[in-house]
Amino acid sequence: MLLTAFVIVQARGRVPMLPLSLFRSGAFTGAQVTAFAISASFFAVFLYATIYLQHVLGLSAIEAGLVYLPGTILNFVVAGASSQVGEKVPHRIMISVGLALVAIGMVLFTLAGTGSSWTAVLPGELIALFGVGLFNPSVIAVALGSAPQEQSGLAAGVNDTFRQAGIAVGIAGLGALIPSAAGIGGGNPQEFVDGLHNAFLAGAGLAAAAAVASFFLIRKNNVHHEVVELPVGAEPLAQAA
Repeated sequence: MLLTAFVIVQARGRVPMLPLSLFRSGAFTGAQVTAFAISASFFAVFLYATIYLQHVLGLSAIEAGLVYLPGTILNFVVAGASSQVGEKVPHRIMISVGLALVAIGMVLFTLAGTGSSWTAVLPGELIALFGVGLFNPSVIAVALGSAPQEQSGLAAGVNDTFRQAGIAVGIAGLGALIPSAAGIGGGNPQEFVDGLHNAFLAGAGLAAAAAVASFFLIRKNNVHHEVVELPVGAEPLAQAA
């Protein structure tokens, strides 16, 4: 109800905080859709993947964090390299391929079971975080470049809002597929793992759908200006970690 009221106020206001006309741009809309999708799928499921590592495989908090270290380093390196490649490869290709790799990685996460070693999560982790490294610089460039230059700060804020909203919705939605008690010692660990697999598959489907949507929504002629160079953002990397 509040979201509906917000949209009505913004549509009728003389000086709206969020000009809805921005969403007439397929590129701007595509940047928000994909930011929401990757957060609601891959970033959101990290909560439950960490519970799996600690309560099913028996790793400590430090050990569970170290499991993510190889993928985080790969993400950092790929993001730095892809910001340069983005000058030659269209952003929509980078975004679509990045989301497709995230979807593949999430499917590979289902190889991990109750009796697996922690190394079972590495194939999915490395492929998905490689995709995140391709995705992040390009989606930021599109989010900023698809709005007029004087509204670039607004565009950045909207994109971050869609990211945060995606994580909140994703944690709730994917969590509904996972028996919570089974993950904290109150049930059968196999039930938790089965639910986690369902959550990974649902997230993979969302990421794959967003990959297709981004390819059709984001067009070069919808971008007002190009962001020449972007530093590797700390926040998306922290979310992935």
